[in-house]
Amino acid sequence: MAEKKQFAVKNLHKKFHDNVVLDGIDLTIREGDVLGVIGPSGTGKSTLLRCINQLEVPESGSIELEGKTIDLSNGRKSNKKNIIELRQRTGMVFQRFNLFQKKTALENVMEGLVTVQKKSKEEARKIALRELTRVGMEKWANHYPVHLSGGQQQRVAIARVLAMKPDLILMDEPTSSLDPELVGEVLETIRRLAEEGHTMILVSHEMAFIRKVANRCIFLDGGKIVEDGTPKEVFQNPRQERTKEFLRKMSLLEAPDYVI
Repeated sequence: MAEKKQFAVKNLHKKFHDNVVLDGIDLTIREGDVLGVIGPSGTGKSTLLRCINQLEVPESGSIELEGKTIDLSNGRKSNKKNIIELRQRTGMVFQRFNLFQKKTALENVMEGLVTVQKKSKEEARKIALRELTRVGMEKWANHYPVHLSGGQQQRVAIARVLAMKPDLILMDEPTSSLDPELVGEVLETIRRLAEEGHTMILVSHEMAFIRKVANRCIFLDGGKIVEDGTPKEVFQNPRQERTKEFLRKMSLLEAPDYVI
C-alpha cells in the first residue's frame, strides 16, 4: 500500500503592521483529511489558507511535502519551481467565487487546464464538462456568471479547482457570500467531495456542517491553534477554557447535527 501524502506547515508567522495574525502555526494535514478550521473573526483562519497557497507571504514558515521543504517566507525570491509546484498541488475556493465575468462557466473551468497545464482545448473541454457534471452544473456550462446564482457560481468555482486535480483543496468561507437559501447546495457539493476522499482544509462558520463532514477540527484564536482534535472532541468535550467560552457564546456545545 502506498504511503499517504501529507502537507506539514512549520512555524508559520504572519502579521499585518503590528497585528500578529499567525503566531507560530505548526500543522500537518494527511491525505484524506477534512480539516475544519473554526474560531472568532480576525483570528487568522483565512490568512492561514492564503499563506499556504502563497497569496500572502508570511514573515517566516515553511511547508513540507513528500520530503521537500518550501520556504513560504521568501515569496517570489524563493525557488520559483517549488512555488509553482505548490500552487499546482493546492486549489483555492474563495468566498466570492473569483470567476472571469466575460467567460462562460465552461470557459472558466477550462482556463487553468489550457494556460497552466497546457492541455489542448478539446481535452480541457472534456475535463471541464466532466467536473461541471460532477457538481451539477452541466446544464449551465454555456452561461456567464452574471446569469448564475451565487450558489451556482460557487459550484463552478469548485469544479474549476477539481479540474486541476490538486492534492489539497483550500476552502475559504465558501458559503459566506451566499443567500441562506443557496447555502445548502454548496454544502451538499462539499459533503460529496469529503465522502470521495478529497483532502481539504475548510474554513467555515457553518459549525454544524463541520461537525458532520470533518474528521478533524482545529480552533484558532490569537493566531495560535488552541484546540486540535476530532469534531466530537472539540465541540462536545473541549479541553481548553477559551474553546469552551467560544462555543458557549456561539451556543454550539449542544448544536444539532447538520441536515441537508
